[in-house]
Amino acid sequence: MKNITLGSVVLKDNKPYLPTVEGHNKDTLEIHTSRHLQSTMMFRHSRRVPPFFKITLVVLCAFILWSFNHPTSNLNMQKRRIRSNMFNAKLRENAIPDGYKLGQPAVNTKRSGFHKIKDRCVKPETNVVFLKTHKTGSSTMSNIMLRFADTHNLTVGLPLKNHWELGGYPAYIDRRLIDPPLPSYNIIGHHFRFNIDKLQEIMPKTTRYITIIRAPMDNVESVFGFFQDQSPFNDWLKDINANTTALRLQTFYDNPEKFYNKHTDWYFRARNHMFFDIGYDVSNDNDAYIDTKIQELDDTFTLVLLTDFFDESLIMMKHLLCWSWEDIVYIKFKMRISEAKTEVNEDLGKKILRWNKADYKLYDHFNRTFWRLVDEYGTQRMADDLVTFKDKQKEAEALCIDSYQPFKKKPWMLGAKLKPKPSLYCKHLAWSETVYGEHLRDKMYDSIPGLKRPTDNDDESRNSLFNEVANGALQND
Repeated sequence: MKNITLGSVVLKDNKPYLPTVEGHNKDTLEIHTSRHLQSTMMFRHSRRVPPFFKITLVVLCAFILWSFNHPTSNLNMQKRRIRSNMFNAKLRENAIPDGYKLGQPAVNTKRSGFHKIKDRCVKPETNVVFLKTHKTGSSTMSNIMLRFADTHNLTVGLPLKNHWELGGYPAYIDRRLIDPPLPSYNIIGHHFRFNIDKLQEIMPKTTRYITIIRAPMDNVESVFGFFQDQSPFNDWLKDINANTTALRLQTFYDNPEKFYNKHTDWYFRARNHMFFDIGYDVSNDNDAYIDTKIQELDDTFTLVLLTDFFDESLIMMKHLLCWSWEDIVYIKFKMRISEAKTEVNEDLGKKILRWNKADYKLYDHFNRTFWRLVDEYGTQRMADDLVTFKDKQKEAEALCIDSYQPFKKKPWMLGAKLKPKPSLYCKHLAWSETVYGEHLRDKMYDSIPGLKRPTDNDDESRNSLFNEVANGALQND
C-alpha cells in the first residue's frame, strides 16, 4: 500500500510555504485516516473514538485537497507561487554553466540616467509604454493598451501604415518612423526594440514602462513554430529533412553553434529573442554583462508581466497603474490549438536553457521579482481579485463570443467569432492591434488640431526610410 504523506510546513527563504499535495484521492485519504485512528486507539488503550471525530478528519483532509486544487483559494495561490519558484526545477542544476543557479541575484550595478518612478499612483496613469515582446502572448496586452488609449482619448505612437512593427524594428525605436508625427505620446503598445534614451525623447517624464516575458522553453518553441518558414530558420535548415517543429528544434539544439551565424538576417530569433527585444546583445554570454543589463531593466520597468501568470500580472498592473477592471478585462481572441504545440522533453529543455542563458536569467530574476510584489500586495487579496477578474472575463465572453474558429490561412490558430450584430464594446475587445491601430490613426488625424494626413509621397518617403533603417540594423548586427 502506498504511503501517504500530507503536505507539511517547511521553511524556504526563512518563510513557511506549503508544498503541493499530489496523488491523493478519497480512498487513500480514508485509509490514512483509518490508520491514524487505529494508532490513536492503541495509544488510548482501545478507547472508542466518537464518530464525529472520524468525520471531522475526513472533512479536514478533503478541505486541504480542495484548497490546494481550487483555483481561487489562498492555498492554491501558495501552490502557484511554488510552481513558479520551481520553474523548470529538474533543470536547475545543469541548465546554466559557469556555476550560475536559479535564484542567484543579478549583479547590483548602478547606472546614471533614467530610473523608474517608484511613487505610488494616485489616479489612473495615462502615460505608459508597453514593450510588446515576440511570442509571449502579448497581442492581448496590445489590445488592452490601445483600448485604454481609445477610452481615455489619448495619443498613441503607431507603426507606419502597412507595417505591424514600430519605429524601424529590428533597429532601436526611431521617432521618424512613428505615426502620427507628434512631439510626444501618451501610449505606446506595439512591437519595437527598446531603448530608454530614444523613448525619453518622445514620452513624458511621468511615463511608466512595462513589458511581458515568458518561460524561455515555451518562448523558443513558439518562435520556432511561428517563424518556421522565415529567416533565419529557412536559411539554416533548408537542407535538413525536418518537417515538424519538434524535428527542427531537436536538429538545431543538438548543435546550435553549427547553424548560428550573426551575418544571417534575423539571426537573433534563434537566441535570447526576448533579450534582443529589450535592447541587448543576444550573443554576449558573459554573466557580468547579462546581470548588469538585467539590473538596468529592474531600474527601468515598473512591472514585468509573466505570460505564465497572465491574470495575476494584469491584476498587479491594474494596481500599479491605478486602472479599473474595465481597463484590463479581455477575451481570448487568438489561440494556438494544442495539436500545434510541441512537447519539449527534459534533454531538449536543458539545451534550450543553456543556449538562451540571457533569457533564462531574465525570466528567473523577474519571476522572483513578481512574486515579491504579490507578497506586498497580499496573497489573499490576489486570490480574491482573481475570483472577481475571472467572473468579469466570463461575463465579457458570454456577452461577445459566439465560438472560436480556425483562421483560414493559419488553421492551427483559433480566432474569436463574435456574436451576430456585436456591440461596439465587443468589437473593441476583439480587435487586433492592426485593426485597432487604424481606428486610432483615423481618430487622431480627425481630432488633433493642425495634424495633417500624410500624402502618398510622404508615405513612400517614410517607407523608404523604414527599409533603410531596418535593413541597416540587420546588416550592422
